[in-house]
Amino acid sequence: MRSTTRLAAFAAALMLMLTGMTAPAAAKSHGGPCANRLCTKYKAHTPSCWDYHGRAKVARCFIARAARHYGQSKSQAYHIAWRESRYNWRVTNRSSGAAGLYQFMPRTWHHTPYRKHSPYHPRWAALAAMWMWAHGGYSHWQ
Repeated sequence: MRSTTRLAAFAAALMLMLTGMTAPAAAKSHGGPCANRLCTKYKAHTPSCWDYHGRAKVARCFIARAARHYGQSKSQAYHIAWRESRYNWRVTNRSSGAAGLYQFMPRTWHHTPYRKHSPYHPRWAALAAMWMWAHGGYSHWQ
């Protein structure tokens, strides 16, 4: 029963996205370092995540911002990213084709609002994962 409810929530979120409408939770601003609802433009004087030294620190910066933007657990987001890719956003699973920080399958990536960007970019991968979690798609990582 729980998986049916999750699937229905994900399908509803997908329909909202495909029809161009926004879900009420995604439409409101979240007071984080993002200037708009898709977190595509940061507020002035927000330091760049790229200024951090080391792959893990850069990835954790993008993950923290995306988790805050979508109201998700940072510690859980860190754990899943570590488990999936060891914070390496350039990795691809040879057998399945899953790509990036959160190991998105191509078809799944295509159904996120960040599909026009690369799944190998840590900003877009983190935002897409948190968007999916906020819309009932956390089961992809269980």
